[in-house]
Amino acid sequence: MTKKSKLKIELKGKSYDIRDSPFFRLRSKKKLSSLFNLTLPQLQELKSDIGNYAEFEDVGKTGKARKIQKPNLELDKVHTKIASYLSRIKTPDFLHSGKKYHSNITNAKAHLDSTNLMVTDIKSFFPSTKKNMIFSFFYSVMECSSDVADLLAQLCSIHGFLPTGSRISMPLAYWANCRMFNELDTLSRSHGITMTVYVDDLTFSGENINRLFKAVVNKVISKHGHTMHPSKTKIYSAKQPKLVTGVIVKDNELKVRNEQHQKLYADLEFWKLIKDSPLTKNAKISSQLLGRLYSMGFIEQKFKQKALTIKSALNS
Repeated sequence: MTKKSKLKIELKGKSYDIRDSPFFRLRSKKKLSSLFNLTLPQLQELKSDIGNYAEFEDVGKTGKARKIQKPNLELDKVHTKIASYLSRIKTPDFLHSGKKYHSNITNAKAHLDSTNLMVTDIKSFFPSTKKNMIFSFFYSVMECSSDVADLLAQLCSIHGFLPTGSRISMPLAYWANCRMFNELDTLSRSHGITMTVYVDDLTFSGENINRLFKAVVNKVISKHGHTMHPSKTKIYSAKQPKLVTGVIVKDNELKVRNEQHQKLYADLEFWKLIKDSPLTKNAKISSQLLGRLYSMGFIEQKFKQKALTIKSALNS
């Protein structure tokens, strides 16, 4: 059994402008290595794909296998520090992923008063974020010297793209593509449209959502080296229930999607069968049921009340 890493992204209560990042205008590889408490030769060793990653496939809920590239311990420490520094930089209001007090639910909430709405996502977002995009971020946005930007791009990529199983994956995917997201936001604002981003999910709402707007969004995404997912792009009319980052937006309210209702029904039926047993309190189904209800309670308050009722029954 693999030991779980204790490393985590640390904000240390800091939030600053990009110009205050330790990476901003960093022109010395020696200074870069000292940020990680490593010598330059030690840091250089970590830029190789060979020996610095564990690669495997993970089968998700849909049954589809996804390739994962997980950094080994020493590189993991460097990635975690990079992710910590990047996560402290203030991001625009349209971004709802990787931020305190933000989630897929706040992302959906931003479109409550929507008329027309368009959802899409970027196909294979992490693998399609290439090493040259990472280099360009550190060189052009962070204004690092070319040798520092090149070393950072090599440290933050495997097989020429952003790894999928690292702590840098989410923050760097945003920053390496921040110019694309800013261009889409500017485009949206110029048409009176609200845009939000949750990792690779983009949501746009407003009266001017139409096929022409969709085509322009597609053009911007393509220009930046990405592909708008054709089967996950949908335009909703004002009266339609809209699925936004796993949450239904309907009649100016957030609703739990039917799939979650079905799973809850199955859990409840099983729980009813065993609820009178003295072992039920510690049974896996009880914690699973409560977890599902609390999760749904963030979307609809009534589920939180149901969770409290069941918890009370378990403790009586």
